[in-house]
Amino acid sequence: MRWFHPVVKVYYDMPRIEEKLIIKALEDAGFKVEPINVTKTPLPLSGIQEHIALIRAVSMFRSTYTAAVLEANGIKPINSSFTIMFSGDKVLTYSVLAANNIPIPKTMITLNGESAEKAYAEMGFPLVDKPPLGSWGRLVTLIRDWHEAKIVIEHRSMFNTPQMKVHIVQEYVKMPENRDIRCFIIGDRCLGCIYRKPSEGEWRSNVALGGKVEALENCEEECELAIKAARALKGKVISIDIFESERGLIVNEVNGVPEFKGFMRATGVNVAENIAEYIKAKVKR
Repeated sequence: MRWFHPVVKVYYDMPRIEEKLIIKALEDAGFKVEPINVTKTPLPLSGIQEHIALIRAVSMFRSTYTAAVLEANGIKPINSSFTIMFSGDKVLTYSVLAANNIPIPKTMITLNGESAEKAYAEMGFPLVDKPPLGSWGRLVTLIRDWHEAKIVIEHRSMFNTPQMKVHIVQEYVKMPENRDIRCFIIGDRCLGCIYRKPSEGEWRSNVALGGKVEALENCEEECELAIKAARALKGKVISIDIFESERGLIVNEVNGVPEFKGFMRATGVNVAENIAEYIKAKVKR
């Protein structure tokens, strides 16, 4: 039986390897694909024809605004503006996770440097300080004493944007080999999980910072937690970062426009093909 071949528009700002793989997988699945660079294409708030929209802009704000404009046109993008905004802003992420009783690191939100000092004193060193916005581990700081604390507060106070003056103060979670776990979710299905281990001389495990990746076998418990987090953020194509803590597994971050080259390298799972199959199954329904 023949099936209807709708148009899939992939909204991006910088074409990374992930976007290229997704476009190829969609074409191989029989879709007509239209890549749209959101930095060069106006997005009207009405009059956009129905299509399948996949949001892949690197910039959180570009992705959020693109999804919101499409939603104003009656289109349900993958992912939604809610998912992208609430996973892109870590204060919002942790608030949603906490409201849904999903375990997270002990966390305090401070809106300026003065209250950050009070949070440091209550949390105790070592601790982690991060801003609400940012990816690839940027400005995530391990603070070991008051000397480092004062420097972080001073540097962050120099930012012009009020969001970057906000401090997310967290306990420092001691993990095996400083590794964390990333799980990839499509729909309600977990494609698997990987360990991410920091490179020599680095404490952050981000692949963009040289982190090494390794497939995690028998990851049912990790997948179960990741699926709960994805549902809380209403994500359809999303990755979840998990810590192994003394209290058990806890969710550290959520990625609403996730990269997956490291995941594919570690697991051999073709994420782009799985995204294409997920979209194809939705169309057939």
